Amino acid sequence: MKKILKKHILIIGACLAILSACKRDSDYMIVTPSPFISNFDLRKLYRGNEVILTRQVTREAISVKGQVTSDHSGHNLPEGLLFIQNLRMTGNGVDSLRGMAINIGAAAADYVPGDSVHIDIEGAILKRVNGILQITGVPASNVKRVATGVKVIITPVSTVALFAKPDNFEGLYGAVYNGNFEPNIGVETLEGTKMLNDGLGDLQMQVNGTANFKSELLPWTANVKGIVIQTTAGVSQIWPRINADFEATSIIVDPNIPLGPNPAIITGYFANPSGTDANYEYIQFMATQDLDFRQKPFSVYTSNNAGATGSDFPVNGWNRGGVRTYKFKLTKGTVAKGKFFYVGALKQIAGQTSTDISNANWIVSKLYNNEEGDDNIGDKTGNLLANSGNVAGISIFATTDVNLYTVPSDVVFFGGNGGDVYGAGVGYSICSNDMYNVYDGTTYQPFFRQGKNTAKFVVAVDSQFSYLGGVYDATTKKWTTKRAHTTWPIAKNSPLSLIEQRPDSSRPDVTKVIN
Repeated sequence: MKKILKKHILIIGACLAILSACKRDSDYMIVTPSPFISNFDLRKLYRGNEVILTRQVTREAISVKGQVTSDHSGHNLPEGLLFIQNLRMTGNGVDSLRGMAINIGAAAADYVPGDSVHIDIEGAILKRVNGILQITGVPASNVKRVATGVKVIITPVSTVALFAKPDNFEGLYGAVYNGNFEPNIGVETLEGTKMLNDGLGDLQMQVNGTANFKSELLPWTANVKGIVIQTTAGVSQIWPRINADFEATSIIVDPNIPLGPNPAIITGYFANPSGTDANYEYIQFMATQDLDFRQKPFSVYTSNNAGATGSDFPVNGWNRGGVRTYKFKLTKGTVAKGKFFYVGALKQIAGQTSTDISNANWIVSKLYNNEEGDDNIGDKTGNLLANSGNVAGISIFATTDVNLYTVPSDVVFFGGNGGDVYGAGVGYSICSNDMYNVYDGTTYQPFFRQGKNTAKFVVAVDSQFSYLGGVYDATTKKWTTKRAHTTWPIAKNSPLSLIEQRPDSSRPDVTKVIN
């Protein structure tokens, strides 16, 4: 009897446990779908055919909101299109800023950059018209301005990133900094389809015959802002909206002014980014006089003598090539006296996923991990600037025609003590600067590690920029304060000013040109 009773009690207990685990309908959280859909999600709906934006398709969303980026006052955007951009709140660092064109007819001209709008898109159609992905069938009355004066996000446009993922950029407000043109100077205007080069590739700029700034003259280089728009052929172009979107950056340099002994100097370098070094290392220079590299081309070399690569003397000096030296030719761009300029690859301050610094003056951007050095001097390399081991070097020449005895505009070495970099009457040529002297009295010593030319900076520090702070007098052509190597941590979100300015005494000195 006790066994039967115990069994019944266990059965009853199990039933109660099951019932208690069951939830009533009222126990669940009631969630209301958002009435807004992001451009990020809208663009994913389009798969080559037009899409009717019903509640079922958009998961109950009936509106899109965003910041207006179009400005029709310059008359250089497709008529009737209101361009907006917005972010999807992903919460996991996903790049979700996307643009979208909304066809609302003539009313598009009533909105200006910085307006914040809500747009009812229920029943509208998402499709490509003349190559542009846009939402059509939206009456002007469906647009509501909810704020003005909102700061508009601008996206740096790199041809490498743009060509890899054109849909991510389409419709965005973007900028190409210091883009190079090949104009008929003084004659050619902005009107038409012009090709500009950002150092990594070519991109089209479109200025229509209706633009009120079409007659402006095309310069050598410019910062170009505008909307990224695709053509019917699927080619991505940047369309300046107004005259102020096009800013000439090249300077006029008198070709009759001779170059001094040190027209450009080395002021810093980033040799060891966190993560991969491939295509993320770069060198910082400064001009000691106005320079135009079309008139007078320069070249930059790096020397990496790590490990077994440094087991033979560089018979051809900086032209050794292979895994030992790498050459960049500087044949475009201008830089003013006392201003920084850069040579490297991808324009990011601290490696992958770090701050884009394409707004700096990049004279050369070359994917050294993907391409051989200029004039076939240098193998493809994932480590342009040595991080450890044998001594490494950087040089800049006021010519592209370099031989064993050509004197650089400037040169520095850093790293370890090893490496066969001088011997048998050959080596890496140096110049007379704050670290080296071509002559020791009357003794000729044109190579690094020859005679007293042994000075070098310490090895690069992981994730830290190497500042070579000194003072150069442009009148006497001498260093009045010798360069000192100091480093500073560079975070992923660091701004360009961190490597170009010294706002307080806690930071290392940056190089200065005086007089």
